[in-house]
This record gives sequence, C-alpha cells and structure tokens, in this order.
Amino acid sequence: MNESVSPRSAFTKDSDQHFEAVRQRDLTELYAQRAQRLQKLAQDHELADYLLLAARVAQAQAQCAEPAPAQRTDQVLDVAQTVQAGQWLQHLTAIIKALGANLPAELNEALIQLQVLADAEKIELGQYLVQAQFDQVPSALAPILWAALSLELAMVARRGAAVKPEQEVKCCPVCGGLPVASLIHTGGRQGLRYLHCSLCESEWHMVRAKCSNCGDAKAVDYISLDTEEAAIRAESCNHCHGYLKVISLERDPEAETVADDLATLLLDLALAEEGYGRTGLNPFALPE
Repeated sequence: MNESVSPRSAFTKDSDQHFEAVRQRDLTELYAQRAQRLQKLAQDHELADYLLLAARVAQAQAQCAEPAPAQRTDQVLDVAQTVQAGQWLQHLTAIIKALGANLPAELNEALIQLQVLADAEKIELGQYLVQAQFDQVPSALAPILWAALSLELAMVARRGAAVKPEQEVKCCPVCGGLPVASLIHTGGRQGLRYLHCSLCESEWHMVRAKCSNCGDAKAVDYISLDTEEAAIRAESCNHCHGYLKVISLERDPEAETVADDLATLLLDLALAEEGYGRTGLNPFALPE
C-alpha cells in the first residue's frame, strides 16, 4: 500500500508518538479500492443502482489521479483558493465523460444543464459546496462536483500541504473538512483509530472510546443494526447528541470508509430517529 506522510509528523504537541498523526494514501489505489468495494456491496443491495453509479465516479477519479511527487513542499492547503483557481474543472469534465450514458434521468438532465454553464458559474457552485451551503447546489449534481473538487484538493494536499496545528481534531488538520467515518486499523497500526476526511482523503489519528465531535468519553455508546461485533457501528454521544460511524478493519478487512458508510444509510436513519445528528458527511450523500 503506497502512502505518504504529512511534512509534520503530528498536529499535536506530543513528541512521543510512534505512529503517523496524519496519513495520505496513494489516490489511484484508494479510488480503485473504493470502486471495487462499491461494486461488491451493490450485490443484492436496495441501493444497488446508486452504489454502482458511485463506483463509476470512483473509477473516473482513479483514472484522473496523479501520483504524489517525490519532493514535497511545506505549502499550506488553501481550499478556497484551490477551488477558485479552477483546475478541478478538468477533473469534472473527465468524470462526466467517464460516466457516459445510461444515467438516471434526473442526473442526466442536470449534467446537460451543467455543461452549458460558464466556468465562473461552476466555480461558484464549488465554493458553495466547500462552504457547506449545500442548498445552493442541485442535489443531483453535488456528488459529481464534490468528486472533482475532492480529487484536486487531495492531489494538492499530497504535494505538500502542511498540517495546520491550530485545527481542532474533529476536523481534518490538512483541509478542515469533516470526517466520513472512523476507521480502526490492523497490521502495523493495529487498533488505532483514524478519521477519514470527506474532502481531501487524508486520515488523522484520534484516540478511541471518546466522541470524535465533542471529546466526551463518558457518554459514548455504540449502536449497530446487527450484533455488538458488527464491523460497522455508530459511535453516538449523549453529551452532544452527535454520532459518527466506526468501521473496523479488524472485523472486515475489505471495508472501505466511503463505500461502507454509504452502504449503511439505514443505520443513519435509525440514529436520526433516536435524535442523534451526524457529525460528518459522505461525498455521495451530501446534505440538501
């Protein structure tokens, strides 16, 4: 597995850590794994068509992704500036082309309308997304725009965007994005928890058994639709009433953060009915 480490080994002041505070996997490998996992999860799934569409988007991202350079700079990632620069629009064109035909009618119509927009208008939609103004972007287009934006930001991050030590650990220390879910690792990182960024595809470490949103360790509970040993559970907090899923590679080595989170939306519905609010987001299930 190819990956790079942030120019600074940690965003905390703890110098005794023996693991990376921030991880950044090779993007081609990451997107290819995501596409493969989405295809597998789509089998006999009630959301099969959408999971397969998401897999096509991930495949297009894998084709567009560039490897991280051998030499990294210490440049801090400026999300707004990167979006405004518009380099991500070439990824948008490539992703739309890769999707081809046989698209849902709503998405196909939205893409036709998108292609006639001026670049400045597309960039404005991108700015709305990174500012979390999701209601300003057509829901059918949001995941496609996000995929192009995320790809560009992830590549810029891997060129050397330095960690921002002032960032709260509940948000990505590289770009400030919200997490998709927590991932419990195996192998050399056995048992360590990393949060996966929904925007730049970085991962950052957080200790287990505490709320990833407010930090409370006394009011945390784990909920699943299966058994207590389920690979995917919701870590809910009775202090802030938020939740984020925890995905265990120890229990399912094939799990992939975005894919497995998307395939378990029924768990999100169950948590919402119990009055908990999601503290992260999935690139393929953005708020409206």
